[in-house]
Amino acid sequence: MQTHVARNIVKHSRLILVAVLIAGGAFLLLQHAKASAAVQTVVTIEFDDGNADQYQALAMLNAHGMHATFYVNTGFIGDSSHMSWSQLQDLYAGGNEIAGHTLTHANLKHLKTADARNEVCQDRDNLLAHNFQPTSFAYPFGSFDAGTEQIVAACGYNSGRGVSGVNDTKVFAETIPPADVYATRTPPNPKQGTTDATIEGYVMAAEQHGGGWVQLVFHHICNSCDAYSITATNFQALLNWLQADATNGSVVETTAQVIGGPVNPPVPPTIIGVNV
Repeated sequence: MQTHVARNIVKHSRLILVAVLIAGGAFLLLQHAKASAAVQTVVTIEFDDGNADQYQALAMLNAHGMHATFYVNTGFIGDSSHMSWSQLQDLYAGGNEIAGHTLTHANLKHLKTADARNEVCQDRDNLLAHNFQPTSFAYPFGSFDAGTEQIVAACGYNSGRGVSGVNDTKVFAETIPPADVYATRTPPNPKQGTTDATIEGYVMAAEQHGGGWVQLVFHHICNSCDAYSITATNFQALLNWLQADATNGSVVETTAQVIGGPVNPPVPPTIIGVNV
């Protein structure tokens, strides 16, 4: 009798153990499925050229607890149409990233190697000399090739960005990490007639197709001052929307936060004997 009871106890214990293991396995599969379905969408707000009207973005970004990446041409800093070094310091102190965009907004593909290297390396060295930590680069006009990618890397940058490649038909976001860190892809740059709904659509498309990195590239904040411009009202509304969209798992980060990597030391802009 005791033997029979003992066997029943063992039998039921095994059944309970199996049930627990099955339940535990189902729970882990459910958690894995949730994690797979909830791939994060990372949005980076970016400004090219260091135009003076971009400075007003600082207060709006601060109000939303967000940071952006500002790609500047150091050869123009302080003139009548570009931000000053002091203004760039304000942006940097507010948690924004100050990044490179060549000395004079040069089309690097059209330059000799030595000239292209001077445009990229000297621009970065100028930023370092003003106590910034430049690790990200954007190609003027989105123009680059394998040779210019090599120059950007040799000058100490951790990444290089174009101005296209995300088309919302086959490519809905840049991957994290990017397949080519020196040729990162973006949706179309917003123009004067681009609505907030269109820009928001770039983010939603990424969210609906597995997540990834959405780089939003702006040039001017103004009322119709340039073909590539957004009004202050629309930019404010976009930040409001991005803040609310955090409930869908999206986050706003700078380029440096997405890419990572060290802040490399200054690199001489010229190499003796190179003039090709």
